[in-house]
Amino acid sequence: MKKFLLQVERNCISGALVLLPLLVFFILLEKVWKFFQNYGEKFAHFLRLDYFLGKYATDIAGGVILLVLIYFSGFLMRLAFLKKFTDWIDDKLIIFLPGYEKNKKAAEEKLNKRKKKPSTDLPILLKNGDYWQPAHLIEEDENGNAVVFVPNAPAKDHGQILIVKSADFKKLADTSLGNLDNSIQLLGKGILSFK
Repeated sequence: MKKFLLQVERNCISGALVLLPLLVFFILLEKVWKFFQNYGEKFAHFLRLDYFLGKYATDIAGGVILLVLIYFSGFLMRLAFLKKFTDWIDDKLIIFLPGYEKNKKAAEEKLNKRKKKPSTDLPILLKNGDYWQPAHLIEEDENGNAVVFVPNAPAKDHGQILIVKSADFKKLADTSLGNLDNSIQLLGKGILSFK
C-alpha cells in the first residue's frame, strides 16, 4: 500500500509539472486572443464587416490583425536593438514561467526541421578491398584525409564513421545525396547507374 501511495504521489507531481506550463501557455494565449478580439471588433465595425459576417467578424478581423502583426514583427527582428530586447524578455520569462525554456527549445527545433539546412555531405563510393561501398563524404582536409559515413542498409541514418585517405573513394558528382540515400534504403537498387 505504501508503494502504491508513493507511485500516486510521483504521478501527481509529474502530472502537475507537465500541466503547469501548458496551463500558463493557454492562459496567456487566451489573454492575447481577447486583446486582439477587442481591436478586431472595432476594426470589423469600422469596415462594416459585422453586418454581413455577424459575430464571426470579430474573430476574423482579430485573427487578421494578429497575423499582420506577427508578419511585420519578423521584419523588425532583423534590427539589433529589438533582438537584444526580445532576448532580455526571454531571460525574464525563463525566470518567471516554469517550462518556458523547454517549450521554446522544442518550438525552435520544430522550426529548424522545417528549414532545410544545406548539407555538406557528398555521395561517394568507398573502396573496401575488391569492392566499392556507397557512403557519405563528411569532410576532407588538406593532408589527404577524409571523414566518411558508411550507412548500414536499409537504415540510412545508422552506420560507421571512418577516417580514410582521399585516394580510397571516388565522388559521385552527378548524384544527389537524396538519390544515394533512397538507393541505400532499397538495398542498393539503382547504384550502378550513379556517376
